Amino acid sequence: MKSILAIFVSIILVLAGCTNSEMGGSPAPSSPKETINNLGIYSIAASTENKYTAVVSEFDLGKKEYLSNAKKIMPYNIKGIIGVPKGDGPFPLILITHGSHSNDDESKRFDTGYDYLVSYLAENGYVTVSMDMSKPYIWKYGDNDDDEKSIPVANDHVESLLKANKGDNPGYPVDLKDKIDFEKIGLIGHSRGGETIFDIAMDQKNREIDIKAILSVAPTMLFEKKWPDTNVAILVPEYDGDVIQLDGFNMYRILNSEGQKNRNHYVTLLKGANHNYFNRNIQINDALMRSTEDISDQLTREQQESFLMDYAVGFFDSSFRGNNEHFINIHNPQPDKMYGLDVKSMFRSEQAVDLVDVDTTDDFIAEGAIIEATTDSWFYKDDKILIDTITSGLEPYNLRALINIKWEKSDSRVIISPRVQDFSKFTSLTLNMVIDSADELNQPNNSQRFTIGLRDVDGNFSKIVLPEGLNALDYTSGKIDSTQVFEETLYYWSVASPISAINLPLNEFKDVNLKRIESIEMIFDQTDSGSVYIDSILLQ
Repeated sequence: MKSILAIFVSIILVLAGCTNSEMGGSPAPSSPKETINNLGIYSIAASTENKYTAVVSEFDLGKKEYLSNAKKIMPYNIKGIIGVPKGDGPFPLILITHGSHSNDDESKRFDTGYDYLVSYLAENGYVTVSMDMSKPYIWKYGDNDDDEKSIPVANDHVESLLKANKGDNPGYPVDLKDKIDFEKIGLIGHSRGGETIFDIAMDQKNREIDIKAILSVAPTMLFEKKWPDTNVAILVPEYDGDVIQLDGFNMYRILNSEGQKNRNHYVTLLKGANHNYFNRNIQINDALMRSTEDISDQLTREQQESFLMDYAVGFFDSSFRGNNEHFINIHNPQPDKMYGLDVKSMFRSEQAVDLVDVDTTDDFIAEGAIIEATTDSWFYKDDKILIDTITSGLEPYNLRALINIKWEKSDSRVIISPRVQDFSKFTSLTLNMVIDSADELNQPNNSQRFTIGLRDVDGNFSKIVLPEGLNALDYTSGKIDSTQVFEETLYYWSVASPISAINLPLNEFKDVNLKRIESIEMIFDQTDSGSVYIDSILLQ
């Protein structure tokens, strides 16, 4: 009996030492992992190398006339300034269009106000032409049809450059034979020119010339239009005293809805900038027209010029040369500074996918927080919030659906169910949002701060703590003001609060299965209270 008992005990001990897998069973489940990552402030630096010596010259190729649809004859000259890199081409071509800065004085030149930009782009390998577009804006040749009349002037410049590139120079003071790559054409437009360049681009497309990149600076957004299939960057000055509605944000929104979605679109708010200081020939400081707003941090003309030079080169290098080092891209967090200056930004890449529906709260669950679906509107009767996230007078962009999240105690959270679970095919998670500066739950003059996490179906949780002082979540200094509309008193926040992006590269989320994401979580663990609006959440 002793020997049988000893054998039985030995078998039990051997079995006890075996693993589940050795016995053919499932491995013991491991505990879900939780990781945390502190994200820092991200800045984009300017390129420090100019590659070429540039030749910059004025030119005048002679007189032309255009009979407008209003049956008015507009005389004009094909003239401007041109910058050409020394060296073997071909080089990309950039055409610059100024805005409507004088409507009655035909002698004023505004194309030469971009001489600094022409020179800098040429030094960085771009044949650049700043076109004299003054005549389309002169009232006696027809009012409010400059978008139509700019098209033939721009086309004359393109046709003249095509001739010069073939060796048939119509009068340029520099040899352009084989200098231009007409497969790589970009446009820059300022003010009204920032809108008409889209009409120019569509006209050129009809002539079988594709514009591949457009930079719109402080643009107006007055008319419905067709949108070209091109990369677009929009630069909006914070203290714009001319286009006070900051129309560039409406342009960006409309472009993303109606334009070609297989291209990259960007909008950048340059903090402290005004409308006029991008053009050297305009002397008025339009920021002074913004009534009681504190503009003590306004940028100098030199700072704005420097920024535009670096922004233009960064954008066109990204679009034409695939060099993203000096411009916004989805592989990096959104920039707080670009070229040394403070910015806010939004951007939508060609592969972007919307993750939630902000028309309802169906995709959101609150734990200790309050969530509400609401609406910002250009029309006061439909407007449900105090701040102005910048909406349009054009339908349906007069309405913006938003999700409002409020919290009054630390560690409140909102759990978001994404409509896509496989994040592995994307580069970043983007939350487009703004804090409600009119709500006392946000501390005056302080940025908000919280944590964003991803949880997979196995319970693994990876979170990122946003840095302090993030421009995307900063407080918009202003006050609750009021105005009388008929017998109704309307209250509103006195300064516009544009939406901006928080872009989180997915490789920053550690030890979580990106192929099987169950939820996105916003954890309000860095401040005791707050209120934010969510415009959209994307994978890019």
